[in-house]
Amino acid sequence: MDVTEALLDSWDRQCRIVDAVMTKIDDSNKHIKPSEDGWPLDKQLAHMHNTRKFFLKNVAPEIAAPLGKSYIDDEGTPVQNLEELKAMVRSSGIAVRKATEELIKKGMVQAGFYDNPILFLQHMVWHEGWHVGLIFLALRLNGQEPEEEWEEEKVWGEWRTETW
Repeated sequence: MDVTEALLDSWDRQCRIVDAVMTKIDDSNKHIKPSEDGWPLDKQLAHMHNTRKFFLKNVAPEIAAPLGKSYIDDEGTPVQNLEELKAMVRSSGIAVRKATEELIKKGMVQAGFYDNPILFLQHMVWHEGWHVGLIFLALRLNGQEPEEEWEEEKVWGEWRTETW
């Protein structure tokens, strides 16, 4: 596996983690928060999608254009249909990968706000990790923290090869 394939694979792993974490969010808990002043879980997802779309518009506007709106108003109210919102997150994950792959193949040195497309991808991974952590915190504070075995398989197992 070359470096480009490894970088894209890391994004694919990140997307699988986000997808697994989204299975822990349903209509009964989508409004819980990681803190009193924090965002509810559905807004965390809407924000993740919106952030991907915003930065994609900068580096690959043609790939960002067909992505849906994750907010229904200017106040940041998330799309109410949770399955639709989750589908948006999945779609924007595919779009980030496609844009990064195309930019690397074109030999892009500068990619919009970024010195290179790899930094764009790393920004997305960092951003996702931040929000996944907030989602886990909200679940924990509300007595819904995923079991260690689930987390080991669905999160940490995406990055490591050893078994526990």
